Amino acid sequence: MQGDTQTLAKALHTKLNSYLVRPDVQKAMGGQWSLVWGPAVFEAQESATSYADNVMYVAASPDQSTYVVAIAGTNMHSDYDKDKEDNGVNTTKLWTDAFPGLPPYGVPGGVKPWPVVSTGTALGVNNLLGMIDTLTTQKSLLDFLRSLSGTGNKTLIFGGHSLGGALAPTLALALFNPAGGPLHTSAWNHVHVLPVAGPTPGNKGLTEFFQKVFPPIGVDVSQPPNAWNQNIWNRLDAVPHAWVVHMLKQIPTLYPANWEGGLVPPDITKAVNGAVLASDLGGALPGPYTQLPNIQVPGKLHGDMPITTEAQFFAQVAYQHLNAYEIHFGVDTLLSEDSRSALQKSLKRWWNSLPKMAPRDASRAATGS
Repeated sequence: MQGDTQTLAKALHTKLNSYLVRPDVQKAMGGQWSLVWGPAVFEAQESATSYADNVMYVAASPDQSTYVVAIAGTNMHSDYDKDKEDNGVNTTKLWTDAFPGLPPYGVPGGVKPWPVVSTGTALGVNNLLGMIDTLTTQKSLLDFLRSLSGTGNKTLIFGGHSLGGALAPTLALALFNPAGGPLHTSAWNHVHVLPVAGPTPGNKGLTEFFQKVFPPIGVDVSQPPNAWNQNIWNRLDAVPHAWVVHMLKQIPTLYPANWEGGLVPPDITKAVNGAVLASDLGGALPGPYTQLPNIQVPGKLHGDMPITTEAQFFAQVAYQHLNAYEIHFGVDTLLSEDSRSALQKSLKRWWNSLPKMAPRDASRAATGS
């Protein structure tokens, strides 16, 4: 889908509303949920033919006792998403410098090392903070949440898949930071985060910080309301292996394979090596990328095994990153088969971009430019 931000926001609004009124969806969700903010769309270079780079909306339960802030994952048609946000891990931002649009804030005492967030994640969260709902409320997300009354009896949930699984916990932490954040968890009955399939957004300090503000709750991922504040990820999904170095190195052997000559194809090896170098660069000073609290669920291989071609490898990567979660959580897909096929091809193009980014930045680091 292409268009300027207003065109895309209206189209998404129509599509989401048509989904929420479906009887089967209402039955599964306990009634008809409603859009109460957004969707809002960010485009780095807005035009009539551009793609959405970031999307977010808020839905409310029928009795408006629960609000969900839903954050989109990577748009595989968006080079900005892939190059600037997904791959923006070779440099980091100090937490206290990451979100200049917020009032001055700090970090709670006792968090060590000093928390940092990847430059790409900080960029995405700043895009979300700057969004305005032009369809309904004419407010930013922050102003909308501030405007809600009776929040002491309400639950607020931040959720997202893939890139959204990195942005959701980081956005929640920026807004509800007890050391100067603009919102307070004590003003709500509950504030939860439900990231799914998210790559790692920062270092050990960020993980400790997040856990202080949003302690893990529950371990039963078969019923998501019983597992909060933990990244839920499929063991066979390559994406959540980013950007922890030892996990990145596991990607080539995630699936049983019988490669020609007994060697992993060089394109896959180069991509992993590029990702490892980028992660090493990003973690050189603040400490390595460290997973947020998480729950790993066992995956199930799909299709014929062993893998013998790169096409089969990337088909498995796409399946484990999309279909596997739909099956696990028992949710309907909004993606057509054509969209899935296009996504698989785009995923491979993104993968092939990994070896290009880290060496360039390693050269810059060496020269100080």
